[in-house]
Amino acid sequence: MAVQTLYEVHTLKGGSWAVDSTYPDRDTAIDVAKSLHGEKQFNAVKVIKDTFDEVTGSGKEIVVFDTTSKVGRDKTPPPAAEQPAAAAAAPARSASAPARGAKGKNTKGDYAMAAKVTLLLVLILAGGLGTIYLLHYAGGNFQKLF
Repeated sequence: MAVQTLYEVHTLKGGSWAVDSTYPDRDTAIDVAKSLHGEKQFNAVKVIKDTFDEVTGSGKEIVVFDTTSKVGRDKTPPPAAEQPAAAAAAPARSASAPARGAKGKNTKGDYAMAAKVTLLLVLILAGGLGTIYLLHYAGGNFQKLF
């Protein structure tokens, strides 16, 4: 296959554009962009059609969906230097499971990490309290042992 086409969903928050997700299908990418725009957590959302010709090594980007009119229309896509790296880093996702990155909602990995950190803190607290108990109430017994 000489020409690859991906549709990147970009989100604008705090003045910075970020690649949210990448899809092989135009309609899916636009549906996700509309959903993200409806969540009202981003200033704007757009879908960029990224076509790359492997034979010539050239690429072309076209904005196919854009909600930036409400924030002062900026038709300039993110810098081209960021595009290939972002496209390689964000694998294509299917419509049935559009995963979200760190900028989106919490994922199972985020909850697992929070649970591990909470457990570690509880263990540290229990160990500290156990040490205080032993030093306070059993301190006399330790002197007899040694």
